[in-house]
Order: sequence, then C-alpha cells, then structure tokens
Amino acid sequence: MDITDATKALIVQVQALKAVHPDPVSQAFIDFYCQCRQGMDYLFPPGIRATVRLLDILQWFCDCVDQGEPSTLIRLMWKDVVGPSLEEYQADEAIESRLMALFEHGDLKDTICQWDLERRADGGVNLTLKTLLSEIDEVEQASRKSEQPGP
Repeated sequence: MDITDATKALIVQVQALKAVHPDPVSQAFIDFYCQCRQGMDYLFPPGIRATVRLLDILQWFCDCVDQGEPSTLIRLMWKDVVGPSLEEYQADEAIESRLMALFEHGDLKDTICQWDLERRADGGVNLTLKTLLSEIDEVEQASRKSEQPGP
C-alpha cells in the first residue's frame, strides 16, 4: 500500500514538531499519530479517513497506553505495507516496534498523567498536551487547505 502524497507531506510536518516537544510522551504520540495516518491510508476508504479526527487518534493512543498494548484497530492499521522500498518498510516496522515496547513495558503509563502540563522553574506552566494538539491541528488544517482545488 502506498501512502498518499498528502499523508506523506502531513507526516513530514508533524514529525518536525518533535524538535519542540522533546518529552517522551509527546515523542511517542507524534510517532503514533503518524503511524495512524499511514494505517488509515491502508485500511480505510477516503470517506471514512475524512471522518477521523485528531481527538480520535488521541483517544486511541490513550487506550493503547491504558491497555498496555495496541488495540485491535491499531493492530489492523499497522498491517500496512509502506512504500515501494524495503528501507521505508523497515523504518515503519521499527517505529511500530518501539511504540509496541512503550505500551507493553508501561513506560508511558506513569508519565502520561503529567502530559497536560509542565511546571517551569519560574513558577509558570507549559500546557504540553494542549500546545502539541494545537500545533498538529494547525498542520492538519493547512494540509486540508492545500488539498482543495483552487478557484
């Protein structure tokens, strides 16, 4: 299954957010989000893909963390065959294996409960989750606009 060009472009932009979100939960969520977008290209027809929201992907991520393993739906989406090259396939499998290990070993269970905010030394807070979701939402909106045909 080839990933659509729109999905590839979206993934590149979302992966770039890792530079400003170095915490382990955000890093894992970014990878999970990108794997879901690829898996949706594989598993869902376009009409259904269009109905999946960022909130849905966040819920799937939290469910996988809570369960300590990918859900059945996520496992089905991870059965995709990425791109025409072995290198792309191996990179995809490596990300999925890393996520699987994070879920199974419970590495995210303790830290996800503090994902909503980070206390700064100056007494302020960073709203880590809200900021990341806002940034991904902006990328998604820009991606949707670029897909629409011009006037």
